[in-house]
Amino acid sequence: MSLDEKALAIPEQLSQVDPAQVTELARIWWGGTTPHMNIRPALNEPRHMGTVLAECAWHFSNAYAQMAGLDQKEAFKAICDGWTEAHARAALTEKEVAQ
Repeated sequence: MSLDEKALAIPEQLSQVDPAQVTELARIWWGGTTPHMNIRPALNEPRHMGTVLAECAWHFSNAYAQMAGLDQKEAFKAICDGWTEAHARAALTEKEVAQ
């Protein structure tokens, strides 16, 4: 299967929204052992990305519950724990770079 065949479809709900108000923010792929992404920092306030990421975590936890049979709350906790661990690693890296 090609990468194009693995790409997700554009959400149908967006056909009801004025195209001038629609922006793709990210394409994220998992390749081997790391994520690969193209991002567009199009939101006027960076803090709104926090909202996007929180919504993404919630939707992923629901998808894991529906498609993989996991408990939604446990999946959400695992996602949040992964977020916390990744932040700890990023903070350590920033401190090491500063020294």
